[in-house]
Amino acid sequence: MLRTRRFALLATTILAFAAACDSNSSTGGGDPNPVAQPPGNQDPSPAPGNPGPGTSPDQPKPYVHYDVNHVLSTGQSNSVGNEAFPPLTMTQPYRNIMFNVGIIPGTNCDGNGCRVYEKPTSFIPLTEGDYFFDYAVETMSAGMANLVGKLGAEKLLVGKPSHDLLVSLHGRSGYTYACLRKNGCDFFGTPNPYTTPFDDGMNEVSDAMDLAKAAGKTYVVRAVTAIHGESDHYAYTMGLAEFPMPGTDGTSTIQNYADAMLEWQRDYDRGVKTITGQTDDVPLLQLQMSNWNDVPHSQIPTWQLEAHTRAPGKVVLVGPSYIFEYAGDCLHYSNHGERHIGEYFAKVYARMFIEGLPWEPVRPKQVTLDGTVVTAKFYVPKPPLVLDANRVSNPGNYGFEFYDTSGSPPKITAVEVVGDDTVKVTLDRKPSNGARLRYAYTAVPLTCPGVESGPRGNLRDSDDTPSNNSYELFNWAVVFDEPVN
Repeated sequence: MLRTRRFALLATTILAFAAACDSNSSTGGGDPNPVAQPPGNQDPSPAPGNPGPGTSPDQPKPYVHYDVNHVLSTGQSNSVGNEAFPPLTMTQPYRNIMFNVGIIPGTNCDGNGCRVYEKPTSFIPLTEGDYFFDYAVETMSAGMANLVGKLGAEKLLVGKPSHDLLVSLHGRSGYTYACLRKNGCDFFGTPNPYTTPFDDGMNEVSDAMDLAKAAGKTYVVRAVTAIHGESDHYAYTMGLAEFPMPGTDGTSTIQNYADAMLEWQRDYDRGVKTITGQTDDVPLLQLQMSNWNDVPHSQIPTWQLEAHTRAPGKVVLVGPSYIFEYAGDCLHYSNHGERHIGEYFAKVYARMFIEGLPWEPVRPKQVTLDGTVVTAKFYVPKPPLVLDANRVSNPGNYGFEFYDTSGSPPKITAVEVVGDDTVKVTLDRKPSNGARLRYAYTAVPLTCPGVESGPRGNLRDSDDTPSNNSYELFNWAVVFDEPVN
């Protein structure tokens, strides 16, 4: 009972913050049963945390075709399109597919979960319009799949068989990591009246594999996507954090959200391989949370970045979320926001699984100090770097902040791009010990997230990847809090 009340309190508080924000600000801008394996697809899986062969820019991993490329999607309310209505993608321009029961097989759902996993019996063309709530929504699924289709057909796989995605979604509104992970949680009593999301994901894999096999098609699970973090953020700020928690392996301890992301990827990877017999690794692609608004700082986005750096090629940070269009509740994405997010996932997916190259978002590679000048070199997917205060309003110093342990750190007097991959930050005096450079790090409580307010910054690259929907697809710098050397 205590755990159930705790979950309800957390959900109510999140909604209260959203309502307060909505009343004070406007919406932000804008054992295995393998199916047929193609020849040459037996590369050994790299060790956990090791990117393995073929992940350096000069050694792309060879592309291997599959008829059905399955992407599992999970997360909380923003993963299932809460407030993202009406649906936008009502036709399928390529050959992407979903289950005949919809993108979301979970049914008989309410605010606490779904009571039934509806077993699919066929594949149908991928369109949006699932009723996870009491209205039809747009998720990121079709936006992702359709841009992958476009990039494959027009650029990366010209003259070759199409790269067709199956997307299925088992996210749950309001769920913390503890309830989404393998084995789920005990928040709802015993027996739990709701299906466990992770188990639904494994059912999706098993059912998709059987349907592909029956049709004589080759099948692989390529990745898991996650749009998540808000509920765990609010749990921390409310003093209800669930970490540390026992690991799902029965031996480890999950100390924080970064550990959790590594565990999540490991469990999906092992679960999928047990069902399919595939040797292809299953990375976790995650969107970085940028939409907290109850306190100035959040640990979740920096832990998401930490997971990316600790497990290269396994946990992959797609980019930040401050650039997307939010709905009027200042918490969830609009329908265009969801579809736009999908196209960012598509870029990362195409790079990793079609081009065979690793993905790095715009993030610091090295941060150094010389006197009063901080120099930050970045990973840049498509140089040069740009400080852009037109598409995202300037929160001050283009989103950069400086910290030291003095209690009164030096002030930033200038921020400049001084090379394709380099930013120079000038201070008004030499800093004390414990110097750190931060970006998109601070929220103004009870304001809407997005390009006009909320935690954000103005640093981006010059990516000109074409969109299916006239969106811009620059890569914006992620939220970070980095030591200065």
